[in-house]
Amino acid sequence: MEDIYVKKYWEEEDVLFYLHFRGHEAVRQIEIIDGEVKKMNLDNPVVGDSMLYDQSFEDLDLAQNDFISEREFEAIWAS
Repeated sequence: MEDIYVKKYWEEEDVLFYLHFRGHEAVRQIEIIDGEVKKMNLDNPVVGDSMLYDQSFEDLDLAQNDFISEREFEAIWAS
């Protein structure tokens, strides 16, 4: 299964999302809201009022520049 990494800013809610998909299922997610960082994964899918993305990968409106490297995702995940 292919790993896909996405960085997406949601302007309406002023949230920066980092998503790690394995195949078309989100397996890890980082949300940055007002400097607060929330990390979710399959073992811990809910943090406060945030939840691991549970929709289809195809439902995201992604542009080419929304895709990031594994290295970039892992740097944020480790911080």
